[in-house]
Amino acid sequence: MGNLLPPMLENVSATASLISALIAAAVAFIVLALNQSFSRRQQRIQFLQPKLEELYLLMNEVAERNTRLFKLLVASTHGDLGAKQELDSLDELAAYGHLTAKKMVMLVRLYFPKLSRIHQHLFAAERQLSQHMWELSTGDIPSLETLIEASGNVGHMLRLMEQEMVNNQGILLGASSLLRRYRSVTKEEIEGVPPPPDGPPLANMKR
Repeated sequence: MGNLLPPMLENVSATASLISALIAAAVAFIVLALNQSFSRRQQRIQFLQPKLEELYLLMNEVAERNTRLFKLLVASTHGDLGAKQELDSLDELAAYGHLTAKKMVMLVRLYFPKLSRIHQHLFAAERQLSQHMWELSTGDIPSLETLIEASGNVGHMLRLMEQEMVNNQGILLGASSLLRRYRSVTKEEIEGVPPPPDGPPLANMKR
């Protein structure tokens, strides 16, 4: 290094040009790296955004099915033969949510594994409601309170899953360049199923 100093001092102009070139090259490299990083992030967002939207739409399907099945189950337990026939005529894959569940599992496992915990709680709630459907089909009529609890639990888990998706959208899409903590729903929130709303007797509800 000491041997390089005399020539550099003798030709200050050339040395300054070399240093400027090195600085320019370093800046260009940094800019290129940042542009590539930004481009990859944008590509990831563009790829994952439709997947997250598809998952959200599947949750809407689950919510609609939950409401429809709840009405049919309540009406069936109160002797509505039309509701019972409609319930029995439903395709099992659709009635028990198997097709929707497969799509949700694929999206969560492949693209959004951080949602695994809450989506498993949702599936557990759906299984509970499906069990009551099976009981009714075998002649073992579930109580109104049991149906309200099961259907309400499905709705509760759907709300919590939506909450977790919204609160962590940037992390799920890989859109955030900052280190942010993933905010999972808490055990207290999962166990805190709200009571059913006040209203007219469900036995009199119309389909």
